Amino acid sequence: MKKLLNILKEMKENIIFLEDLMNQEYDNLLKSKTNIKKIELIIEKKEFFLKKISFLKQQKSVIENQYNIFPPYLPFDELHLCWNEIVSKCSLLKKKNIQNKIVLNQKFYLNQRFLNIFQKNELNKNNITYDFDGNL
Repeated sequence: MKKLLNILKEMKENIIFLEDLMNQEYDNLLKSKTNIKKIELIIEKKEFFLKKISFLKQQKSVIENQYNIFPPYLPFDELHLCWNEIVSKCSLLKKKNIQNKIVLNQKFYLNQRFLNIFQKNELNKNNITYDFDGNL
């Protein structure tokens, strides 16, 4: 049981780190001049913590099968409390992830729209013809 509790606590810590990274990502996306390198670094860190959480989930399932107990761990108070905290953090992470995706899509949509307008203006400039005197 102690192993399972330690795994759940470690999962909770990793989820907290992941939440912090998602908040950093959101803040960077809101800035007018977004540093792509910072966002890439944050994404790499997020992938690391997600892999770590995945590994912990595998360990958790093995231990659950050994002891024949499964979430939400109602008979065990400490496990139940820890599990509820993990579930609530995960729901918050899901909301933050949706916010980040919305901001990211809006930002790239505006950039793409600007590029499309810029390309149209450039094409129109190229189509203008002048005579030998420099008049249109």
